[in-house]
Order: sequence, then C-alpha cells, then structure tokens
Amino acid sequence: MPKSRKRPKKQQQEMKEPHYTNPLKKTWGKTVVLILVVAFLLGLVATTVFVMFRVMMG
Repeated sequence: MPKSRKRPKKQQQEMKEPHYTNPLKKTWGKTVVLILVVAFLLGLVATTVFVMFRVMMG
C-alpha cells in the first residue's frame, strides 16, 4: 500500500489543575450572599407573622 499514510501522533496534554476562586473575596459575591441572607430572614419573619396571625384568629 504505497499511498497509505501513518496517522499523526496525538500530543498528550498535561492534566491541568482546576483553578478555583473564592466568590466571597469579590464584591459581587458578597452582594449575592447578602441578598440571599436578607431574603431568607424576611421569609422567616413573614412565615412567623402569618402563622401567629392564623393561631390568634382561629
């Protein structure tokens, strides 16, 4: 088979370590966490008020 060609060898890539960053080190990360905490607390307060209203009324 004079026209056959060898396949080129694939270059092996080195395993790269994933680079993780802490989102709390940035302003947007702190903002998102603060919004989530405030929403969670407001939900707890609203639920408590609603349950207490239901208990008092009936």
